Amino acid sequence: RSNMSIAPLAILGAVNTVFSLIGSLAHATQRSSVEPMQLPQVAPRVQESIWHELGKNINVHALTPDELASVSQILYQNGAIDLSTHTLLSFDPAMSGSTKLLTQANALGEVDWVAEFQARLQDQLQKGDILATEQSKQALDILARLQIGARGVTSVRV
Repeated sequence: RSNMSIAPLAILGAVNTVFSLIGSLAHATQRSSVEPMQLPQVAPRVQESIWHELGKNINVHALTPDELASVSQILYQNGAIDLSTHTLLSFDPAMSGSTKLLTQANALGEVDWVAEFQARLQDQLQKGDILATEQSKQALDILARLQIGARGVTSVRV
């Protein structure tokens, strides 16, 4: 008999606990939905793309090989280009005994990389080197994206 009188009290206690929890959750939900409304409204910031950020700070017609390699490294680290493209842009042909620049660097050691990759493309087309042709086209595409990026934001991340 004593078990029967305790059972309804235990159920009543459990029900009270459940209602108390529901009330606490409802209060917390109301509180959290009100708090963001009290925060100052800030417009989403437009972030410059990596192409714009780099493009506005460089001239692809006047970069040393080391500067081009640095730009390539930044693009690679930010996921804008893959490793093979990074290698293509970072490799200095002047360091290789078999390959040299097809264009001349200026007195500061800067190369017009657009002219260089265009000269390479023409040479590769004449030789029928399809793989190298595609690589030069890819390098020219990257350089063009940097030039276009210098003119303005090319993507927005919110």
